[in-house]
Amino acid sequence: SFLSKSTGGRPSQDHIIKLDMAKEIAMIQRTDKGKEVRQYFIQVEKDFNSPEKIMARALLMADQKVHKLEAQIEADRPKVLFADAVSASHTSILVGDLAKLISQNGFKIGANRLFSWLRDNGYLIKKRGASWNMPTQKSMELGLFEIKETNIQHADGHISINKTSKVTGKGQQYFINKFLNQEYLPG
Repeated sequence: SFLSKSTGGRPSQDHIIKLDMAKEIAMIQRTDKGKEVRQYFIQVEKDFNSPEKIMARALLMADQKVHKLEAQIEADRPKVLFADAVSASHTSILVGDLAKLISQNGFKIGANRLFSWLRDNGYLIKKRGASWNMPTQKSMELGLFEIKETNIQHADGHISINKTSKVTGKGQQYFINKFLNQEYLPG
């Protein structure tokens, strides 16, 4: 409430109320004007809840959702094209190269941190030794990695086998999606 300026006599007191309060006060009045207000709001409610109005609102909401989804599809188009190209790729890449791909797609991570994350999350073996950084059984069954074996001929005549973990096309898509969807939260 606030006081109005007086032009003589007692100052008048005016009130500022919100629309909802005005409706409530008008609806409880036992006058012809109060009855008129009640009938008006009853009619408004009937119109609002009519099948045609409900259907119109539902169609409007569905249309807005379709436009939003179309915009999301358009925004995701480069990622989808990239993912399709990677999944169709028959060449496997090194984990360090995967870290570069992830970084190029907006999530900054280096090879060492990616190796550490892969070990910590059960994709690579973390036990030190000959099998360190080799894919776990789970990641091999998912088709995320392959192992490349290279024979090395030494000067003294013996031959050793070098094993390298490589990320398959499916694995590249899997890990890039995992990081871009923020499933990995840096600790």
